[in-house]
Parts: sequence; structure tokens; C-alpha cells
Amino acid sequence: MYRARPTSRLKIRSFANQIRKIVGLEKSTDFPILAVFEFLSAQGIFTFEILPKEDMENKCGETFPEERHILIREDIYEEAYKEIPFARTTLAHELYHLFFHGGEAISLCRTDSEIKARRAYEDPEWQANCFAGELLVPKDLVVGMSVEEVMKNCNVSVTMAKTQLEHYSRG
Repeated sequence: MYRARPTSRLKIRSFANQIRKIVGLEKSTDFPILAVFEFLSAQGIFTFEILPKEDMENKCGETFPEERHILIREDIYEEAYKEIPFARTTLAHELYHLFFHGGEAISLCRTDSEIKARRAYEDPEWQANCFAGELLVPKDLVVGMSVEEVMKNCNVSVTMAKTQLEHYSRG
């Protein structure tokens, strides 16, 4: 298990909102993650490879921040073209690793006490999942929506819609 630099949900939300603003989509509920992913790659910000499922084992994606390189499993990439929520989330998740975990010393938690001491906001996977939720389900555009409305308008899974709305209801 790894420990990353502590990053709060509010900081991650701010970063997601900055990305939305930079690409001119701060008022769009259905964020075109695949188009943005491909655009950023075409601009030379990172490279990516599509690999067969058997080459990726059980990984949907894998990011190498220092090399500015992302591997995406072929079926996930194809599903992203079909706008499947899980695939969309995977692309957003991997982008976070690229942007936030490059150049960062991520430490390996080896003992039970280190694992127990690690907070969610120090978990690089929690951080990337949080970013995907904040990017794909922007708080200011979904407040007052039902789970079903968030799923439809933001093209996300029921789990993501529920999770984001629960966090947003807390303030």
C-alpha cells in the first residue's frame, strides 16, 4: 500500500474545477473526458498506449507520471468511446495520477501500523478516485439533482452519483 502527499477533497475539487475552466467546460455536466484525454495527449502533455486485456492483467489503466505515459486496457478504451461510465471514470482517474503524482515521493506502507496510520487523503488511489468524481460530477452543477439525474446528466455510474451527492450534502 502506498502513501502519497496528503491532499484534501477541497484541493482536489479546486484542481478539477481548474481543468474544467481551462478547457472551457466549467458549465457542462457531461464532461467529454475521452476528447480531453486525447486532446491533452495530442498536445504532447503525455503519451498513452492501448494494450490488450491479457497484457494488463487485472489493471484497467496504469500511469507512469515520471515518463508522462499512461497505459489503458483496450476494452476500457473501447468502452470510453461508447461513453460507458466506468471507462470514463478510469480515464479521469489515470489523468489525476499523471498530474498529481509526478515527481512525488510516494512511500510504500509496509507495516500494519503504517497501513493503519495512512489516512484516506494520503492514498493515491483514493485521491485519483476523488478527482474522477469531482471532474465528472461538478458540485456547483449537480446540487439539487437526484441520483438518477446526476447519472443521466453527468454520464456516471450510480455509485459515483451517490458518492458525490453524499459528499456534497455534507457541505
